[in-house]
Amino acid sequence: MGRGEAEAIGLAVLNKENLLAIDDKNGFNACKLLGSAFTTAANMLVRCRDKDLLSSDEAPRKLTLLEKYGRYKKTILDHVRSRLEAAK
Repeated sequence: MGRGEAEAIGLAVLNKENLLAIDDKNGFNACKLLGSAFTTAANMLVRCRDKDLLSSDEAPRKLTLLEKYGRYKKTILDHVRSRLEAAK
């Protein structure tokens, strides 16, 4: 885990009412151990689509960017894709 992730987790622990957006597996594990609420970019994408903050055309384009620039496993991306399609 990098210094930025560690600092963000530290701040999230100090301010328990905050939700931390993190895409680092070690960061996930640290948040779980420390009881800090967290989410991922992939989950945020699904939530934005569910709340109609993104259109059914925009959401898949954003997912394509996550595929290109993120480091998600194919199974996770496939799951997100199916959730986005179900939200149409």
